[in-house]
Amino acid sequence: MGATKLQRFFLSLVIFILGLSNAFAEMMVKGKTKVKTLFNFYSQNSKTGKQVLDNSGNEDVRVIEPQIFVKHQITEDTEINASFVLDTWTAESDTILDGNTGASGEGKKGQARVAPNIGVRRESGKATYGMNLGFSSEYDYTSKNISLDYAHSFKNDNFTIGLGLQYYADTVGLFQDITPPQNAVMNKKHDRDIYAVSLGGSQILTRSDIVEFDATYANSQGRLESTAGTVKINGTRELESLPGRRERTAFSAKWVHAVGEEMSFHLSYRNYFDDWGSRAHTARLAYLFSLRDDQDFLEFAMRVHSQTAVDYYKDAFGTQERFMTSDSDMSKFTSLEPSVMYSHLLGDLKVFGMNLADSEWATGATYGKRNTGLSYAYLQTSLSVSF
Repeated sequence: MGATKLQRFFLSLVIFILGLSNAFAEMMVKGKTKVKTLFNFYSQNSKTGKQVLDNSGNEDVRVIEPQIFVKHQITEDTEINASFVLDTWTAESDTILDGNTGASGEGKKGQARVAPNIGVRRESGKATYGMNLGFSSEYDYTSKNISLDYAHSFKNDNFTIGLGLQYYADTVGLFQDITPPQNAVMNKKHDRDIYAVSLGGSQILTRSDIVEFDATYANSQGRLESTAGTVKINGTRELESLPGRRERTAFSAKWVHAVGEEMSFHLSYRNYFDDWGSRAHTARLAYLFSLRDDQDFLEFAMRVHSQTAVDYYKDAFGTQERFMTSDSDMSKFTSLEPSVMYSHLLGDLKVFGMNLADSEWATGATYGKRNTGLSYAYLQTSLSVSF
């Protein structure tokens, strides 16, 4: 198999796994525009959350998330891009907390988040560099962020290395006290800053093998508690308390191996650790094959995740401690996550008199189950066109 077709296999996997973050990787012809719409639906069910205020353990969540990505080639080597995300969701743990702390006693029945993003990317010889500005807002959280990235290819584009920098300036709303719950007041002016740096690369080893690696470091500072997080101390509910700093590090590697001209296997591993005492291992195995002379792609995958709890986690506390959390995401658990993805190249289309090129439709489904009892599923479908 030639390198070009192998890279297409690799790119197809990476695009879907990373949530379309690399969907516009190649520069287009000057004046061309590409649009991609994405729709996500997420559903979570659990009655085992130890952080829920009324002791019900109810962590049920429903999320509907439409997204749109646009890029336009303004010159041969410069593109501008933008994206817009709108989340709407209902979360039972938030509703329970708001219902017990709000004056009406009813709580929030639904929430929403808007997140626009704009950016520019430029290519100069073997190098590509870009910048993105983003904003996100919801009822108890706002975020402003900037990211810078640089990539350089070597040896006939067989080896690529990249560097990314990110900064988030967030403001989070937290309850000041929940004893008694009906008198609680939310302070929406807590600061949270996140700095992140990542170094990654990819290497074509043979005509049928590609490897990719990545190292990421993130430093979070400020109020790191969650809005709906509580702990039980001798039967009484109190707000969780966490350190004002957290350093997280992750190393990952991926290997793609082509079998013949129609199939490829993808194996990835990620090792994570932080200074709160949590350690995690994640492995994913995927099988991708093409149909109808590369007009369709079908992928089956299995992801396995295992992590230890942070040092400050307990299901319940006997006495007051300096740092305490019962957040289920910070507990010890293992999970299994099978998934399937299908992609279909529609080619050139004519819609309402407009000529659309390189049209592609993709859809996927994922189901996950933790050994703690939490289960989740999400559906994803997208349509991309160029004109």
